[in-house]
Amino acid sequence: MKTRILIIIISIFSIFSNSQSIKVDYDSQIKTSFNSFVTNIKNKNINNAVEFIYPKFFKVVAKEQMKQILNFTYNNPALGITILEYKTTKIENPEKINNELFSIVNYTSKMNFKMDWNSIPNGLNMKKAIIDGLYKKFGKENVSYNSKGDYYLINSKMKACAISSNGKDWKFLILEESYKNKLNNILPKKILDKF
Repeated sequence: MKTRILIIIISIFSIFSNSQSIKVDYDSQIKTSFNSFVTNIKNKNINNAVEFIYPKFFKVVAKEQMKQILNFTYNNPALGITILEYKTTKIENPEKINNELFSIVNYTSKMNFKMDWNSIPNGLNMKKAIIDGLYKKFGKENVSYNSKGDYYLINSKMKACAISSNGKDWKFLILEESYKNKLNNILPKKILDKF
């Protein structure tokens, strides 16, 4: 009898110690999902890309409106934004807050920005303001003009937040200071404080 109890106790201890030593590879799961998200944007598959956006964000910007914004940005003949490359540079360990996992994803991207200035009203007058906006957002040292192709090359360092309720299916929010206040009711303060 004592032997059986001892075997049961050792078995239970063994099960608990093995389950605690199994480490979930969140980095690879987050990276794979983030790659799919960015690849869909890069390939202008906006409907697919929107499916990778954290659903609670659609309380701030309706899903259809987000599709329109992304289509205007990436599928607009007057506005050429081409993602040339991106690289995930760091994925923070996920933190569980209110039954969801949150992880900050740092990444860099290189993109071309080309505008058909003649196709928009007062385009040539707006050119300086738009270029100044690019300098302000990305830093003048990260924006260079290519006169032969009449486009701007932009190098950026950015952050996204990866969110999952099950540790397998990851959704994302691009974190930008300009709309941080709109995320107050969506992301926990602890996450908001990281950007």
